[in-house]
This record gives sequence, C-alpha cells and structure tokens, in this order.
Amino acid sequence: MKTSFLLALIPAAAVVLALPNNYARQDAPSTVTLSTTAEPPRARARAAPPPLPPRPRRSCRARPTRPTAPPSWTATSSAWPAASGAATPTLRRTGRRGFTPSTTRGLVLLACPLSKQGKSGRQMGGHVGSRSFAALAGASPAPYGDKFSMPKCKGVEIQDLPIEHLQGLMTEGRLTSHDLVECYLARIKQTNKYICHKETHLQRSDINIHSSHTHSISELNPDALPIATTLDAERRRGRVRSPLHGIPFLVKDNLYTADVHNTSEGTLVLLGGRYAEGEATVVAKLRAAGGVLLGHATMSEAADHRALAEYASGYSSRTGQTRNPYNLTQSTAGSSSGSVVAVRINQAAVAVGTETYGSLVHPAAQLGLYTVKSTPGLLSRHGVVTGSYYHDTPGPLARSMRDVAVMLDIMHGPDPLDNLTYQAVGRYPFEGYTAQVANKSALRGMKLGLPWDPYWSTNAHMNSPGIRQAYEQRIQELEEAGAQIYNITNSPFTALANEYGAGQHSTVPPPFQHSTAFATLLAAGYAEWLRNWIFPEGDSRRDTLKTVADMAAWNAAHNATTGALGNGTWWWAPETGQSFYDAAAATNGTLGSAFWTAFGWGRTTARQAIDQAHVYITDNGTLLELDGLLVPNGRAGGYSSACAPMPSYAGYPIASAPVGLDGFSTPFALGVYGRQYGEAKLVRVASAMEDLFRWNEAPRWHNADTRQDRPWDAPWPGYTCSKESLARYACTK
Repeated sequence: MKTSFLLALIPAAAVVLALPNNYARQDAPSTVTLSTTAEPPRARARAAPPPLPPRPRRSCRARPTRPTAPPSWTATSSAWPAASGAATPTLRRTGRRGFTPSTTRGLVLLACPLSKQGKSGRQMGGHVGSRSFAALAGASPAPYGDKFSMPKCKGVEIQDLPIEHLQGLMTEGRLTSHDLVECYLARIKQTNKYICHKETHLQRSDINIHSSHTHSISELNPDALPIATTLDAERRRGRVRSPLHGIPFLVKDNLYTADVHNTSEGTLVLLGGRYAEGEATVVAKLRAAGGVLLGHATMSEAADHRALAEYASGYSSRTGQTRNPYNLTQSTAGSSSGSVVAVRINQAAVAVGTETYGSLVHPAAQLGLYTVKSTPGLLSRHGVVTGSYYHDTPGPLARSMRDVAVMLDIMHGPDPLDNLTYQAVGRYPFEGYTAQVANKSALRGMKLGLPWDPYWSTNAHMNSPGIRQAYEQRIQELEEAGAQIYNITNSPFTALANEYGAGQHSTVPPPFQHSTAFATLLAAGYAEWLRNWIFPEGDSRRDTLKTVADMAAWNAAHNATTGALGNGTWWWAPETGQSFYDAAAATNGTLGSAFWTAFGWGRTTARQAIDQAHVYITDNGTLLELDGLLVPNGRAGGYSSACAPMPSYAGYPIASAPVGLDGFSTPFALGVYGRQYGEAKLVRVASAMEDLFRWNEAPRWHNADTRQDRPWDAPWPGYTCSKESLARYACTK
C-alpha cells in the first residue's frame, strides 16, 4: 500500500529545488542562519516569498519588560496575592549551567497569580504554596467511592501492573491469559458504558453520548477469549513466544485487523468496509508474539483530520465523546484518545496508537502514560489508515518505559508493504530497545538541553498557574541525580515554532506553512486507501467513495448522524463540520510545487533545528553532544500542547514521560526530542527519568457526573493566557 504511493511521488531532488536558498543547511555545525541576503529560489520560476527575519541575538542582560532565557534554572521568590499562601519559586538568569536554589527576590518570569477561589490541599508532583493544583480548577474530591475502583482479578491485584509482572503471575500459575481477558472485559463493562450489538458491531443508536463514562472502546474482539485459551495451552506445553505472550492489548481504530470486528477510523463513512491489503503489520507482529487483541479503542474521528477548528478532540460520530478520567470535563488532547484512556484505567495492559502530529505524545501526557513516537519507517505503517505518508507512525502506549520498549522490540523492522521501513535497516540497537531501559543512576553525566524559546518562555502551558514551579522542581531533581542541564538560550526554534502553543511561528510565510503539506498528503493518502477499501455488494459507497471529497459529501448527506453541518452538535465547526477534509479536497492530492515548497522547507528547517540544538558549545568552544532535549508537554490557557509539531515536521522521534498534575487535575509531562532513529537513546533517557520521578497518580474521576452541556475546556479560574500576557511570561487576571 505505501509502496505504490511513494512510486507516485516527485523525485526527492524536487524538495531541494523548492527550498529557498537562504534556508539551506549551513556548514557550521552549531548554526542555522536565516539570512535575508541570499538569492531567491529559482524553482519553477516562482516569486521568492518574503524571508523570515534574522534570529535576534540574545543579550546576556535581563530586561525588565521581556526577560530573555536564563542560561540556567534558579529559584527566586515573587510577590503573590495574600490568598496564594507561601511565596512561589520562579526563574531568573544565572550562569551557564546549574540549578541554584535562592531566596533572593529577582526578575519574575511567571506572573500567574493563584485563584482566590481555590482551597488548600495536596498536589502530587509539586506544591504551589499551600494550594493544590486541583483546587485551582475548583475540582472537588471524587465522591464515587468504589464505583470506579479496579477489582481484583481472581483474587489477584493487577491494577497498573506492567507486562513483566503480569507474565510473572501467569508463569507462577496464579492467573491465566483467559483470566486476564475476562478481568479486562469486566473492567471495560464497568467503566465504558459499552454496548456490543450482535457481538461484532457497535450501532450508533446504542450510544448515549451524554453518558458520564469514558467511551474508550469502539468494538470488542469476540475471539479474544478463544485466542487466550489457545495461548494458555501453549504455555502449558512450555512454549512462551515473547514477553507479550498472553497479554491483552488494544489497538486504535485506524489500524486494520483482519478478523470479524470492524475498523472504521472513528467514522461512519468508512464503517463496514474491509481492507484488501490485509492486516496492519504491527498488529500482526503483536499477535504473532502472543498478544491477545481485545478490540479497537475509540479515537478522534478521522484522527483529528476532519476539522481544523471548533471540534472536540476525542469525539467520534461512531462512539461519541471520549472523556478524560482524571477530570471528565477535560480533553484527552489527541486522536489516540481511547487507547490512552483504556490503558490508564486498566481496560487493557497496553495499547497501540498512531501519530501524525501529536496524537501519541499529547494524549499520553494528558493521561499520565509513557510513549515513544518513532521516526516514520521504524515501525511499518501498512494497514494504518493514511493521514500523511511522511509523518504517520504507529506507537506504543503504556504505563512504563519498559513496556514501551517491549512493544518497540516486537513491532520494529522492515516490511515489504512499507518501503520507508528499509531506511531504518541498520539503525536498530543491537541488543534491542528493552536493553536500553535504565534506572536513575544513568542520569549521572547525562547531558540534557532546554531550548528556551519558545518552549520554556512564552508557551501558554509553561505560564499557567503553578506549572513553571513544578517543572523547576523536576529540573532540580534531575540535576541532583547527576544530570547536566544546558540552557539553550540561542534557541534554533525561536523563529520556527509557534510562540504560544502548537504549530509554526506566526511569521512563517504562507507558502512555507506546513498545513499545505498536511492537507495535500491527506487527500493523496485517502485516495490510495480508498482504492483498497472494499464495501459489501449493494452498499452505495462501494462505487462512489473514491476521494476525500467523496467522504465529505457522504458526511454532508448523512449529517443527521455524522454532525457534519452542526445540527446542534457543538463539536464541529458550523460551516461544514469538516474544514480539514475541505482543505484536503481543494489540493486534489497534487504533489506539485506548492506541496514540495511547504513540505520541504518545514522538514529541512525542523531537522536543522533539532540537530543543531543537540550540539552545545561551551564558553571555551568545546562541542558537546546532548543526549536529549527536554520540552514541556501539556496544554492550558486556550492553547494546545507545543511539544509535537517540530518532531512531526522533521520526521524525528520524541518520547514523553509524565511528571505532575495541572490545575484541572490532569497530568502533564516532559517531552524528550531525539535525532533521526534515536529511539534507543530516548528509551534510556525517559526510563531513567521514570525511575527518578516515579510518577503514577491514579485518575480521580473528577466531574464524572457532568454532561456535555458543561463547558468542555473551562479556563483557569479567573485567569486567561493572551498573546500580550504570554509575551511577559504571564497569564493575567
């Protein structure tokens, strides 16, 4: 499937031809200069776009109105309203490296006063004065008692157990795979409000979208118990296929499974079809390793590729709204919504999601899970509904980095049905990814960079109440464990990444905006997928569904069920309800000059920035290669998480490890940027942080009795994050 698509692409050299000369790779290993004097591009005789302004040089002096990045982290104290309790540590400039606690009043980089409506309480993963983060959002303690607690499995506690421990229970004979499947199915019934019609199909009429439950499961595999029984018999005969033998897992609803239950990408327009090219390769590998496929997890409709704005991430016309069990008024922040919720609340041991632009790392952060979004091609994309050939990748979602590594070991490798996988051959770690899992002692001497602008400066998540202090605490813990922290004050991301949230910088000219590339690749990808997506005889879609424009038309014609035109369904933009589909259809999937200019510039500059940031130049000119770049991974203040776009544009990997709870009682994380095929190093860095922080706060099910008439993303109580306030590193009252 992927092979035929790549053969239709313009030769790779066209990427270089379409790039402005002033954005080409520089010879200096530590510099990417955005020159304003280079010649305009000559490709296809198109006029040169206005160049980006040169990146400003950072002063070594702090400025009162807009302080530059400190080259290290130093705690200072700032004046807060009397209601906020104790003075709160913030950041100020000191020397090149090192975290120096200080009580000296200094330049305040965070000015987000705590809400006077909050109540005192405890915050796991960091205090803010005497107030808990949860109190800031007005969340009351969960009043549900045992309603959502995880029952024991045949008398054995399995809540949050990693794969290795579940294997131990089966090896000891205390549980069987059949037992685990039964217990996870019971957990799904307890928490999902799931109704399976005729065992294989979930009808739209079966779903109460006003339910307070999570809607994390799309459809169950009716063969799960028989498969588990077969695997138990193998174990009794002495055969254990892999560490995954007998372990129940879920897959996102855009990974095709060649069995009796449906794959639909969370849509109604694809529901009922079958993929002629066979099962998704990563699913087949997990099954061959002895995993038990429980079913499909729900997802944002069309992987969040249906609408560009005014939609709810996690909503599907097929299953309704997936909700966050930490706080059911809050988002799951990405299309792998059902996968992360299912693992977090123990509906399965592990799950597989996918990412084009944040749909692994963002929801993993919002649900307190671990993941690695790999370099596209490390894992086969065959059998995954195509969003973008150059950006898509499946990936593991788990409660530990060891479980992530176990799944990477099983899923990686070349695939004749995805020719991008051959680029990764020879780039795998010799001993496998599980061998890279480390404890906190590995942090001694580990070199980690902090790209200041915009991730640690004007980013809305960083400047929401209490968040900067929580990250400061984690950075200090890393230094105390022996990690060497380097502040990258001359950040190569300054003129590339959006100043406040996700996306590109506001000054990137339209011809270079990556949205053009995404829309074009979406149209091309759907056209290829639909050529192999076969509907039953007599189904009107069998002969009429050929393009993304056809999908949009079908949705519009069936808007009473799909919500395509609004119809009182607040989760879609009222104009058409499918603005991303419309944008994709407008490109006709043509990979011409406009596509290669946008895609090539975005890919090249993002790769340059990540590669450059991994090389730190000391005061005496010594070059240091960093082990990873730490980036905040969370959302707030009306802006989405900012950590995923650059690795997406670059086609580079990123890991995510949870570190705390925000003001809505939902988790946030540290993202770790790596270089191409650098997944082994990311596993090492993230697993060492996991052992140090040991964060595993269980969901509290806040607001579980709310309905959809409650505001979905309520603002911080009494405070907003505007562009003007974030320019001052602050949210304002």
